[in-house]
Amino acid sequence: MGYGIHNGRIQTWALEAHIVDHCNLRCVHCCTLSPQLAPRVVEPSTLARDLTALAPVLAPQVFKLTGGEPLLHPGIVECLQLARESAIAPVLQVTTNGFLAPRMPDEFWRVLDRICVSLYPSAPLPDATLGLILQRCEDFDVELRLKPAPRFQRMDAITPHADAAEIFNGCWLRHRCHMVRDGRFFLCTRPPHLADVHGRPQLADEGVELRGGQLQRRLLEYLTAEKPLESCRFCTGSTGELEEHRQLETARASRPVS
Repeated sequence: MGYGIHNGRIQTWALEAHIVDHCNLRCVHCCTLSPQLAPRVVEPSTLARDLTALAPVLAPQVFKLTGGEPLLHPGIVECLQLARESAIAPVLQVTTNGFLAPRMPDEFWRVLDRICVSLYPSAPLPDATLGLILQRCEDFDVELRLKPAPRFQRMDAITPHADAAEIFNGCWLRHRCHMVRDGRFFLCTRPPHLADVHGRPQLADEGVELRGGQLQRRLLEYLTAEKPLESCRFCTGSTGELEEHRQLETARASRPVS
């Protein structure tokens, strides 16, 4: 895939920031591995620093705050405001399961362009909560996208691949799910999470460090490189089987907060 450059900025589809790793649901085959990760909250100042570094050289069509469950972040309004001030993208989106939407203040809805609500059959969103979201979107002119997810893809490799080239070459994530995290730009959302789950901290270094010179050149080389990531050895990419959506049935499982 080629990437155009306009006004010195690389044109991409989307950029994500996972402002928390934990979630109030425990979905089997969660692509961000939330049920297996410890709680983590991104400092708004860290997010602002990373977006300030990226904005002059990167131009995604949409910037997404997600997780985990982003509405668990106690400073989500500040994160949204900082993202807006960075001018990183023309569309500012939150991707959420929606259960905590009733807690969100007016300023949350005021600064938002779009909210994408994932709908899960094993944890149905109450009608009253969905109705509130619909009303708030209407009140504040926020675009609402409802995303039914009756099946999840098994993305974790049962055993590491000896050669990850096939996974890398056929994977759509590396074109559409770029991520910024802790001073690095990642080709997809998986490396830092896989690093934690598999105890391989080197996987979290696979992204491009935002500090230092010639960032545009380094990003473009990284985006267009043909060598698979080491983390691809632990992932099924686009090849994993689809399974009916369900929640983990363990002692840690809990009812979603509404």
